[in-house]
Order: sequence, then C-alpha cells, then structure tokens
Amino acid sequence: MTEFEEAEVSTYQVCGVPIMATSLQMASMRLRGAAVAGRKQEVHLCNAYTLSLLHRDRRLKAILLRADLNLPDGVPVAWLGRQHGVSGPVRGPSLITRVMEDDVRGRLRHYLYGGAQGVAPDMASALISRFPRTVIVSTETPPYHDLDEHELNRLVDRIKDSEANMVWVGLGTPRQDYLVPRLSSCLNMPIVPIGAAFDFLSGRVKEAPRWLRGTGFEWLYRFTKEPKRLWRRYLLGNPRFIWHATKERWGSQ
Repeated sequence: MTEFEEAEVSTYQVCGVPIMATSLQMASMRLRGAAVAGRKQEVHLCNAYTLSLLHRDRRLKAILLRADLNLPDGVPVAWLGRQHGVSGPVRGPSLITRVMEDDVRGRLRHYLYGGAQGVAPDMASALISRFPRTVIVSTETPPYHDLDEHELNRLVDRIKDSEANMVWVGLGTPRQDYLVPRLSSCLNMPIVPIGAAFDFLSGRVKEAPRWLRGTGFEWLYRFTKEPKRLWRRYLLGNPRFIWHATKERWGSQ
C-alpha cells in the first residue's frame, strides 16, 4: 500500500449518522492524502454531545449526513463501533498532533482558525516546538458570531492567499460544524473542526490526565474544571445521547 492509498473502511450508525470505523492512524492518512491531492474533505469529530443535538438540530444532522468523514470522538461513540473494529476514539488534540507527526516530508501547510484572542498563536508555537517540520501558514481569531457571506468570502481569500492545504477550526459545537460545508464549498482541502483542542494545545486549559483518557470519564474531569460552561453539555447532553443511541440500537434488533 502506498503512503496515501486508502483501505476500505466500514461505517456504523449512531443516532442516525454514519460514523467511520477507523483508527487515529487511518484518519491521519486520509486527511494527509486529501491535503496533498487538493481534495475537498468535510470532516466532523462526532462525540456524544454532538450526536445528542441531532434530534432538534436538523441543520447539523444534514451536515453530518453529507460529510466525507465522521470520526468517532469520545469513548461512548467509539465503544458503539467496537464490533466494527474501532479500538478507541479519535480525539481532536490527538488527531492534529498525529497528522503533524506523520507529515515527515513536511508537505502540509496548516491554517489555524479558532479560539479566543491569542489562543491560535500560542497553539501554533506549541505545535512547532513539538514538531519542528510543521508549517503553520497563518493563525486567526474568529469573531463571536456566524460569518455573513462577505466575511466568509474574505476568510476564503485569506486561506487561499496563505497557500494552506488544511484548515483546522476551533469554534465549539455546533458552530464549527456549521462552518465546515461553507468553507468546503470554496476550498479544495480538508476542513477539520477540533474544538477544545485549541485550548488544550495552547496551554490555556489543562487537559485530562493521560491515564484518564479513553476511560469514558474524561468528561468528568473537564466538568469539574469548567462547570458553569459545560454543565448543559454533560448533565443534559450525555443522558440525551444515551437515550437516542439506545433507542436506535433496540430498534435495529
């Protein structure tokens, strides 16, 4: 198999959305291959909270149904794909760092769009320090509103002028997912929303300890650190996800 040759990968349904039964390694290969080839790639990292929104957010569901790559982000979504070969979640921080680690030829040019003021530059500095071959062509702090068409067109022009071939977005769910198809319609490259990875990799927010990642309790650590911001996500979103995922599984039997 050549460097970017894609093996057949199955999908499995979670809350009515096809999730790619893939590994971190395979996800990295697909993104790098699309970037080098100049191929559009609408990507979404689907965790329990994202999928818990679908019963009342038709726009988000339509976006996920048309996506090129829905990745299993979070232990519950990965666990549901275990019989299809999923061994663990594909998390935002792990995905971007794996892509940069695997880019041994330095063929990728990254555009970081997200985070509060100063977050993206701090993230870029941390990543370049860790992966010296990495080329980050630009960082940008987005406004606190959805872009109108004029703003979107200006962003597209900036990305094209930078000669990036991969865009990483950190706006939070579902805003970042809404932006993916809008950018992808104008750009021939992967558009990858990775949310909190901007805060984690910039050092602004402390990530859960390594021993806790992949256990299914990482959310509890995050909740104790930011309860006012995250209580809806975890105390309402998690039960909603369990209900809809369980209902779907029962209905398929």
